[in-house]
Amino acid sequence: MNSLSTSLTLASASSARRMLLEDAGLHIRIRPVDLDEETLRKACTDAGLSLGKTAVSLAESKARQAASLAEKDELILAADQILDFKGAAFSKPAAISEAREQLLALRGGVHILRTASVLWRGEKKLWEHLASPSLTMRSFSEAFLDAYLEEEGERILSCVGAYRLEGPGVHLFSSIEGSQDAILGLPRLPLLNELRRMGVLMS
Repeated sequence: MNSLSTSLTLASASSARRMLLEDAGLHIRIRPVDLDEETLRKACTDAGLSLGKTAVSLAESKARQAASLAEKDELILAADQILDFKGAAFSKPAAISEAREQLLALRGGVHILRTASVLWRGEKKLWEHLASPSLTMRSFSEAFLDAYLEEEGERILSCVGAYRLEGPGVHLFSSIEGSQDAILGLPRLPLLNELRRMGVLMS
């Protein structure tokens, strides 16, 4: 199995991203960062950045903060994901009632997950990638929605869009275009290709 010749640090507490990396056989350390993401997103919006560029900018901010706490040669991986619905950004719901409102707004429509990832070392960004999977929600009934919310409970409060596609949230959708990894928050194939190109993974 290919292994990392240097430690890869994930600047995130996301269990999904950690699982994706560990399932690929990568040895990682976790260094979550504490950013005021809403303030940073507002600054990006005020600067006229698209939601895709905003996701990249937030991933860079996370990587930069993690790097400031790391050894100078430590390789940092950071990511960010923004739900883009007709140009409007959806954040993680703060309560079940807000999750219900979001899902009703998304029902029957198409939204895009702007999923950004960056590699960083020291004070330098080494690589960036932006994936934009497209998801179509079916026109589910409110009875189904209430049953879904009762089953999932507060688990969905940590999820952009109030769904876990790897769980019961898959029943919300009629079609999906894009990689499952990108939907979960970290496209692995572009990352693994870059790690090979850098000589971090065996080619």
